[in-house]
Amino acid sequence: KKIDLLPSNYLIDTPGIIFNNSNKIKSNPILLKLIDNVDTIIFVVDYKSVYNPIDNDTIHYLKKFNKQIVLFINKFDNYRIDPTIEYFKYNIKNVFFLSCAHNYGFERVITFIKNINRVNKKNKITFNDFDSEYSFAIFGKPNAGKSTFLNTLLGYERSQTSHKAGTTSDYVTQSMIINSKKVNFIDTAGIGRKSKIKNKSLTYYAVNKTFEKIKDVDVALILVDSFSGLDRQDKRIFNLISKQAKSLIIIFNKKDLIKDFENYKKNTLIDIKSTIQQIKNTNIFFICSFHRREILKIINFVIKNIVDKKLNIKTSDLNKWLKYVSSKNQHPLIDNKKVKFKYAVIIKNAPLTVKIFSNYSKRIQSNYRRFLINNLNSKFKIYNQNTKIVFSKSKNPFK
Repeated sequence: KKIDLLPSNYLIDTPGIIFNNSNKIKSNPILLKLIDNVDTIIFVVDYKSVYNPIDNDTIHYLKKFNKQIVLFINKFDNYRIDPTIEYFKYNIKNVFFLSCAHNYGFERVITFIKNINRVNKKNKITFNDFDSEYSFAIFGKPNAGKSTFLNTLLGYERSQTSHKAGTTSDYVTQSMIINSKKVNFIDTAGIGRKSKIKNKSLTYYAVNKTFEKIKDVDVALILVDSFSGLDRQDKRIFNLISKQAKSLIIIFNKKDLIKDFENYKKNTLIDIKSTIQQIKNTNIFFICSFHRREILKIINFVIKNIVDKKLNIKTSDLNKWLKYVSSKNQHPLIDNKKVKFKYAVIIKNAPLTVKIFSNYSKRIQSNYRRFLINNLNSKFKIYNQNTKIVFSKSKNPFK
């Protein structure tokens, strides 16, 4: 995540530094690219263990890049006392004691960052290398496995996981290259039941941020906990996201916890397709989020069949469809008069939006609109899209 402090200064939240089984730092190309382009490295330690060998080894590793290193000592909550001098062992000149819980120490930090002299002026970072072609957001209830899904895909722990629901209290973003495509993944906060979310609480703001991301992403990946089963909250999430997302797919996670999986899969598909009308044209997958091969199979499918697939529906074919379907299954009479659907045109591709000119545009029944959308998706093989149809009383410009 990047934060714009000044037109020329960026603060970047990086992936964590991970050690392998031999206690050596695991190489991460994203992290190395970031280190190569920044001027200053901010290293954060916990005041409760202000000095430990692992942090010291990490700082020693970072010093090899010949960058300015600044030490942030967080959780210094009792800031009225003198701090321990253990931090001297790191041999770092610029040290800041902070308390995120009490918002202590940040004025000095902001002043320091604003006054940093850029060392690497010729190689100024522009973030073009980190801009992505596509963005995928992971949605679902708390503890559905969203963070595990992202971590398994990336190959390291980018998003915090826990058996306790609600671990992710803000969205986490990370980009990676898949099939020569730059894809930005967003792990969103879990969407819990409305009755359990206190107004203006941390969870309240986290869920609001989650919904703010829906319209911005190319594909919404909705995760469901197979072990807990499909419930009313899952269906509510489907309903909310399907109305706003450009494209979406549904992923049932934790299939490894299901004893009779084949029977479970069969019954789930029947249930979801018979009770949730708005996602009839949506692909459904069953996975274990600890298996990277299964996740990659889904991502490759999404890239090939959704984001890279270009709909090419001719206006003439669209109107042939409209004439046929509206005559075969006519709209009920309005004021004893026939409803005429005169002309159709595509006005937007993502999500696919079709405008239909009609004599009773404001009184078209919602179930008939749904019938037209389902028939349109079936006719032109449109899958995983939030297809929309709008009606207009405007005169047909082509007549």
